[in-house]
Formats: sequence, C-alpha cells, structure tokens
Amino acid sequence: MDPVTHLSSGLMGGLAARKWFPDGKFLVPACMLAAWIPDVDIFFGDGPEFNLIYHRGISTSFFGTFFLALALAGLYKLVSRRTPFVKIAALFYALALTHVWLDLITTYGTQILAPFSNHRFALDGAFIIDPLFTLTALALIVAAWLIKKRRHAIALIGMAWFFAYPLANMGVGAVLQTVYAHRLDAEGIAYDHVHVTPDALSPRFWKVVVTAGPDYLLDTMDLFGDREPAAPLRVKRADKAFLRKLGEQESMFATYAWFTKWPYVEETDTPKGRRLVFHDLRFTSTNPVLAWYYRGKRQPFTLTAQLDNSGRLAAWSYEGGIRTQDNTGTGGSGTGLEEKIQ
Repeated sequence: MDPVTHLSSGLMGGLAARKWFPDGKFLVPACMLAAWIPDVDIFFGDGPEFNLIYHRGISTSFFGTFFLALALAGLYKLVSRRTPFVKIAALFYALALTHVWLDLITTYGTQILAPFSNHRFALDGAFIIDPLFTLTALALIVAAWLIKKRRHAIALIGMAWFFAYPLANMGVGAVLQTVYAHRLDAEGIAYDHVHVTPDALSPRFWKVVVTAGPDYLLDTMDLFGDREPAAPLRVKRADKAFLRKLGEQESMFATYAWFTKWPYVEETDTPKGRRLVFHDLRFTSTNPVLAWYYRGKRQPFTLTAQLDNSGRLAAWSYEGGIRTQDNTGTGGSGTGLEEKIQ
C-alpha cells in the first residue's frame, strides 16, 4: 500500500490511543513512525533482484515487526519515561501489524512468515493506490481532529475502516468471480480458473484473470456497466520451469519465477535467436485508466531475455517497479540488451 495510507493508519491509531496514554509525549508522531517502519527495508536495497526478494520480506512479517516494535518502544521510553514499556510496545506492534495488513490486501502481497518462509501471501482486498480508501481515512482523521469530544470514537471508527473496506472488497470480488465464470459458461469459453481482484479506481474497476489451458485471459469488469465490452486479452502463459532453467545462467530469472503470480511471455524471432519478454498480469491491465497511463511506456516488472541460436542466454534487461537493470547476459558488462540484439 502507498505511504500516505500507511502514515494515515498511524495517525489514526495515535488519535485513538491518546485516551490510554495520557502521559505519552509525541505519541501521534511515534505512532505514525510505528505504522510506517516496516518499509524501512527500502533503504537497504542493492539492485532490482535484491528488491524483489527482500522488499516486503522480514521487516513486514509477524516476526520482524515484533522486534521493530520493541526497538521503537525502547527509543520512545527515552522521550516519554512515564509510559510503560510493555504497553507502548504492544501499541507499536499493533500499528506495525496494521502496516502488514495493508500490504497483505494488495496483489503484490507480503512475506508474513519470513524468515521461516518466503511465501508471498496476498488477499486481494485493495489496489495498491486506492483514492476512495485513502481519502475516506483522511476525512475521518480531519473529523477526529476537529471534533475533540468525539475524537476517540471517530478514530476507532477510522481504524475499523482500514479493515472493513478491504474485507468488503474481498466479498465483492468473490461475487464478481462467480458472475464472470457464469459469463464464460454462457459464451462457451473453456477455462480452468477465474480470479477477480481490485484494479485502479476500484470499487468501480476490477481485474479479471482467467487461466485457460496454455493461456491467460485478461479482462476488466466495470461496475458502472461496460458500454462496449471488448474481448478479453489473450496472452501465453510463461513456463516457470523454463524461467528457473534460465536462472541457472542468471539468478534473476529464478527470482522472477518465484516472484510472479501470473507470468506471461511474448516471443519474437531475431537474426541472432529469440527475444522473450516476460510480464506478470498483476502489473498489466485493460482498465482504461491504466491503459491510458501506460500507453507508450514499458510496463513495470518486465524481464527481457535474448537467447542465441543455441538457446542460451546472451543478454537480458529488467524494468522494475523502482529500479531497472541492463546486462549483456551472465555476468558480462558493456553494451546492454537493446544494443546487443540489433
């Protein structure tokens, strides 16, 4: 989830907790820090592959947030000595876990069991930036700040909002999944599984990913009604075993196989072999808003491979959500992929 939503959960939590911490100094700023601190891992990145593996890793797990909360509580005691350590540590841990929840409800997911498991859990309760979700939270914060007599009650309602809205979205998504499956059945389209998740400007737009044999179908459901519904986008599913095989030459491909949820591939022949462009449908959309935004731009989390005529990896590049990398292959340096394949 975006930083504004994380910080607003800390601010809301601080306003709600002031009644229980009458002697707490700088309580609200400390709560905002507690709600943000699991994202501290962004300062320790060392390239795109490191970011894929460790962002939303141990610092956003049940285990990691516990120790972050203890450390933050220890620092807070230096500022507010009369505040009981266990009590403030419990508050900070609750707010850090709220951060974990807000990451968990996005399709990006988070490794809540790290370091004991690197499985990335996701509940699909909100798009990573949700204006309705965040603006409603900010409006409740303003109301709590202005209406002092009702501040505690409003702040508690605000904290409930951070859980109620995603849970409601999960319920709507389950209904839409059934509706879309019935639509496919009525049209006689064979499929294996239908998955519906919030998309940009949800709850209006919803992303639909259909597993259909060797392909994925990508579609958008508009709750305001599709005036001219287009045919779903059909893409070829990527073979994760093949990605892991390429990972024997360059570890980024094995990491990508682990990271992606719905990987697909675009293949083209070149004079020197084949060019493979891998994407993840989590970061692809037929939503009109995102389609407009990414028009003419490269999609994030795109991994490109150039294979020579023998099928070996000759060059590769990666377009990440934050960072990019361009390489001539297995450990080489120099020209980069785009020049290499010309």
